[in-house]
Amino acid sequence: MELEANNTLAFLDVLVIRNPDNTIGHTVYRKNTHTNRYLNGESHHHPSQLATVGKSLFQRARGICDRKHLAAELQHVEQVLQDNKLRVPRLRHSDRVKPATVERVPAVLPYVRGVTDKVGYILKRASIKTYFKPLKKISQFLPSVKCQIPLQDAGVYKLDCECGLSYIGQTKRSIKTRVKEHIADVKHRRIGKSAVCEHVQDRPRHYIRFDRPQILAKEHRFLPRMIREAIEIKKTS
Repeated sequence: MELEANNTLAFLDVLVIRNPDNTIGHTVYRKNTHTNRYLNGESHHHPSQLATVGKSLFQRARGICDRKHLAAELQHVEQVLQDNKLRVPRLRHSDRVKPATVERVPAVLPYVRGVTDKVGYILKRASIKTYFKPLKKISQFLPSVKCQIPLQDAGVYKLDCECGLSYIGQTKRSIKTRVKEHIADVKHRRIGKSAVCEHVQDRPRHYIRFDRPQILAKEHRFLPRMIREAIEIKKTS
C-alpha cells in the first residue's frame, strides 16, 4: 500500500478515496511517473493484439471505478488510445450467444502483415484458433555477450603480446584452463612456471592479449600435439 495524500490510499491499481460523507470511492491509480505509453497502433503487431490494449484498459476502468469516477476514467482511456494511434474498441452486448465450436488444436504462426493474418482468417472458419508471435525477438537481433571462442578442447595455442612477440604452447586439458593458469602465474609472479610470466616480468609495460587466445590446432593425442607445437614455433622463429 502507498499513502498518497489526505483521504486517499493507493493499493496496486486501485486508488481508494474517502469522501466527505465518510463513504468510500475508488478509481484507477497511476503513479506520477506513468507515461501512458502502450503499443503503437502503427507497429507491426497483429490487429487482435493492438485491439487488446483498448479492451483491457476499458475492462480495468469498469472493474475498478465507481460510478462517480467511471466517466472521467473512460475519457482518459480514449485520449490515451488516440495518443498511441490505437482504435477505441466498440461496445458489444455481453449477452450475445456465440455459436458452438469444436475444440481443435490451435495454430501458432509468425505474424507477417498481409500473409499470415489471412491464413488466420481461413483457419478461423474451420474453428481453429490462431496465435501470432513476432518473427524475431530483440535478443535475436543482438549478439551474444558470451565468448564464442572454442577453448574447450586440448591442442596448440598462441598468445600474442603487444610488442609483437608471441608465445606458443600446448596442453592436454582445455585451452581455456591453460590460459587461466597463465593469468594466475602473471598475477602471483610465478616466474619459474611460465615463460609468459617471465616475459611480463622483464617488460612490465607489455600487455599479453589473454582476451584473444588463438587456437592453432585441436589435438588430444600427445605425440601429434608436441609435433604440431614444434612446427608452429619453427614457423614463427
